[in-house]
Amino acid sequence: MTNIHQELLTRPTYVEIDITKIHHNFHEIKKQLNNQKILCIVKGNAYGHGIVKISQEFEKLGADYLGVAIPEEGVELRRAGIMIPILVLSAISDKQIPVCIQYDLTITAPSDEKLETIDTAAEVFGTRAKVHLNVDTGMGRIGINWQRAEKFLSVMNTCQNTDFEGLYAHFAMADEESDFTKIQIQRFNTVIQMFKNNGYEFEYIHHANSGGILFHEDARYSMVRAGMVLYGLFEGIDLPKNIHLQPVMSWKTEVVYFKYIESGTGIGYGHHYIAKKGTRIVTLPIGYADGYQRAMGPRGKVIINDIIYPIAGRICMDQMMIDIGSDGVAYKGDHVILVGESQHQKITFFDIANWSKTSIYELLSQISYRVPRVYIDIR
Repeated sequence: MTNIHQELLTRPTYVEIDITKIHHNFHEIKKQLNNQKILCIVKGNAYGHGIVKISQEFEKLGADYLGVAIPEEGVELRRAGIMIPILVLSAISDKQIPVCIQYDLTITAPSDEKLETIDTAAEVFGTRAKVHLNVDTGMGRIGINWQRAEKFLSVMNTCQNTDFEGLYAHFAMADEESDFTKIQIQRFNTVIQMFKNNGYEFEYIHHANSGGILFHEDARYSMVRAGMVLYGLFEGIDLPKNIHLQPVMSWKTEVVYFKYIESGTGIGYGHHYIAKKGTRIVTLPIGYADGYQRAMGPRGKVIINDIIYPIAGRICMDQMMIDIGSDGVAYKGDHVILVGESQHQKITFFDIANWSKTSIYELLSQISYRVPRVYIDIR
């Protein structure tokens, strides 16, 4: 069900998502592959872009799999009519297993005990569970340690209600210059061979995240997991010259209030900003409850009428103030770019991350449900 913010679409603060660029980035990633299947990561509300709409686009584009973090995300997609396979990438509690089975979600088995529990649940439902086994090659998050992966075998040999569809692990440093990724690949190859030696092969073998896709061709196996690159962003070492990503999302609002203040006037909570001379202040209807980072403080900037202006004072929960200077011109209804480009100016999520001393991953996942997503398609 659409939330009220998305239904009304009257709020002047919104993010704009260019579907054309989603298609471009998907094809850019596909060009890097040699017939490997592609799993598109849509967890965290598709990195803030809107999980249902973006998943529908990936399904149209021919994605082989979708990746979510929790069963509830998968259920949301199934109820929206998404039919392609969906993998729940996180470790889940036992009580979530029936939900996955009911909605045909592929389950991650990070341990032999969990695998046994999954098989028992499938038997109760009189159906079969689809499972991807997870091993830890060095991420240290979930999965049986690669040196003890044979612990899966005793349970696998007794499972009567489970399809062992996939085997995967996760890179810890694929987006950095590090030899550790090579070590993880070697460890994973050892695990794959162990299963082969014991009569088990998997349709979907995957280790490569975005960094793995871009920089480690030998880690692509039979499927890759594309995440942030599909949304036109990559946080790490420089991209290869043969790949050109296009940021999908921009963030916009408008001026809702204008005033002139005298020298010595304080603005905002705590009066962390005090005008050194007479100046003009405009108020914008956006705050940290929308996911706009309070931590930016005075380092933050916006674009109004093709000019970059600084934030004045602390960002409030729902509003913030901008100092446009004594000669600045901006009035109610004027367009404001929070992330995006004007004719001569540009602000990116990387800028906001730098000003906030955080990551673009955190920024995107924190954009609130109350910020409408507006989808454009200029094809």
